[in-house]
Amino acid sequence: MATVRGLEKLDAWQMARTLANEIYASSSSGAFARDFVLRDQIRRAAISVLSNVAEGFERGGNAEFIQFLSIAKGSVGEVRAQVYIALDQGYTDHSKFEQLQTLAIDVGKKIGGLIAYLKKSGLKGSKYKGQELETRNPEPETRNPEPGTRQRGFSIVTAVFLVVVLALLGAFIVSVTGMQQTSSQLDVQGVRAYQAARAGMEWGAWQVLDPNNTIGTPALPTCPAASTNLSSLAQSLAAFTVTVTCSATTTTEGNRNVATYRVVATACNQPSAGSCPNPAPGTGYVEREIQATLSKCKDPTAAGPRFACG
Repeated sequence: MATVRGLEKLDAWQMARTLANEIYASSSSGAFARDFVLRDQIRRAAISVLSNVAEGFERGGNAEFIQFLSIAKGSVGEVRAQVYIALDQGYTDHSKFEQLQTLAIDVGKKIGGLIAYLKKSGLKGSKYKGQELETRNPEPETRNPEPGTRQRGFSIVTAVFLVVVLALLGAFIVSVTGMQQTSSQLDVQGVRAYQAARAGMEWGAWQVLDPNNTIGTPALPTCPAASTNLSSLAQSLAAFTVTVTCSATTTTEGNRNVATYRVVATACNQPSAGSCPNPAPGTGYVEREIQATLSKCKDPTAAGPRFACG
């Protein structure tokens, strides 16, 4: 953003950081900490708010910044919804609920205000500085001109020089404009690729956390196939294939069986043999990758709920 120097000086980023810290603190103890599905989901949503503000800012273009701020604002809504769930399940009291809701609402308003400012500012962003060229016609030196054909010859040479310079400058401006358009298109595709990878990550998280897993059994959910390709995304994400990979390690602690899952979701618009990433992509290739470490606990002696680990 052109008028702010340093991500840490953004009020929206500072408030999003406070929100993330409050969510982590509230979900670190008691029954809330043992509800692995809700705990991890609300933390991911809080992380998404902070991360998208940061990623959008560092892009250096205000159009991309607005897109990432919109994603961050959506994640604020996700946090608010999950705080309601925590209240309904008795994981937090009304005082803490009101504190978190007020903070989340303030973060959403701050992000919304920043979006409105960027839309009205007319600024392109810091990465476009220096691309607006100023041209000045050089004036030939005319001190002590010599009469006759020598003077006329000098004028002809100068005119030819100016024509060549202006032609080259025109070609350069066209080239810069083309590069700007291509860069903007790739930035938009990058946001879509990120959303596709996020969809793949949510699919993988559901497979390994599985809140419907049977109560009273020691069996933990297993990873999906070593490499699963999701190629049925719709609308603006239809151009992307998502490859989800998963690995798991398990341990036993008393009655509890605990699994740690490493899930990687990679989205790209030019899959190789139906999978991403592509080691030899062509022009216009876009790729985004999201990684997450998740945990699941099962206690065969627990009576419920399904995520309980006594």
